[in-house]
Amino acid sequence: MGRRYLGKRGPVMTTEPKGREKRRYERIRVGSCDKLWNLSEGGAFVASDSPRRLGSVFLFEIKLGQKKRVIKSLAKVIRVLHKPNPKIGEPAGMAIQFLDISREDYETLRAYLKECKQKPVS
Repeated sequence: MGRRYLGKRGPVMTTEPKGREKRRYERIRVGSCDKLWNLSEGGAFVASDSPRRLGSVFLFEIKLGQKKRVIKSLAKVIRVLHKPNPKIGEPAGMAIQFLDISREDYETLRAYLKECKQKPVS
């Protein structure tokens, strides 16, 4: 299991290795959704007062954009934040990694992220 440590603002658990930045994909802040804090080709951060357990695997489904394009993927919880982190403005919630996403849904996600990068967050 990943490391677990207590911060000043509450427990933080992660399966991510300690050290330098490990993200492979750019995160896009999603302004039109209360629960989806950020999104990338590899996963998302979902705001939640009761996040799933670290290591949990579940079916993640979300509607993207004004056209409400639905994407689905098996996802794994890789980080849990039980309390908000005001230092960086991140809410309580969980970081998820997409495990099994269809080629079609992946291309839909990439197109949506490209659209988001071209317009300012509201």
